[in-house]
Amino acid sequence: MKIKTANTVPISEARRNIFSIAEEVQNPNVYYTLTERGRPKVVILSAEKFEFLSSQKEDRMILADKSAQGYSLANPQVFSKVMIVRDASRIVYLDQDDRDLKYKEGELVKAHMLVKLIEKYKYPFHMIELGRYVKVGPKESKRYIEADIIINDISGNVRMIFESSLFADFEENTDKVVADLFDLAYATTWVKKPLYLVYFSISCKGGPCKEKSLAIDYTKFNTFAAWKKAGRPGEKEIPLYR
Repeated sequence: MKIKTANTVPISEARRNIFSIAEEVQNPNVYYTLTERGRPKVVILSAEKFEFLSSQKEDRMILADKSAQGYSLANPQVFSKVMIVRDASRIVYLDQDDRDLKYKEGELVKAHMLVKLIEKYKYPFHMIELGRYVKVGPKESKRYIEADIIINDISGNVRMIFESSLFADFEENTDKVVADLFDLAYATTWVKKPLYLVYFSISCKGGPCKEKSLAIDYTKFNTFAAWKKAGRPGEKEIPLYR
């Protein structure tokens, strides 16, 4: 589907005319690009066009850098494309608007985690999903958690969920992150429940990389409270894909 008619207006102007813009984009091939200080910031299009584009968007994995060890994933949701570039000495996580700079340390941990799943643990590319926002809590809840990495099976069931944090904050954040993992697991359970919830971090500063991980068997504990009562058990190795 091609959308030919583009109207570019500042966000400040669009705010004053949002109702008329909402009506205009219902017409065929019309959308609005809103700018902030002259730079494109957001696109407004009809819900019908959005749903069509979303349904047509396919997952893509790309090996792209000079060492043939770069990984790129476009999420099925309409989020910015993410590129992870790897060479022999470092892994850099870059988003669509910042391809020339290293991203914040937390995003670098996610990049290491993704590369490790692919290269060391042989997780299949097409089963890996990055950065899915999941609604958690009761039906009326407006709380969303971003799952750093979700591993699916061929039927679309979530099999594993990975969350990460900064290496120095790993122990301090354990309960908070694990509680989020249990919320994510409950919210993403469909026909089958996830097998493992994994909390991970890595640091490669000043020498060999150091890792920390906690893998929780979700088939044994349905809630964070039950896991905590059992003494916070877990494995220190990332589980194999199964």
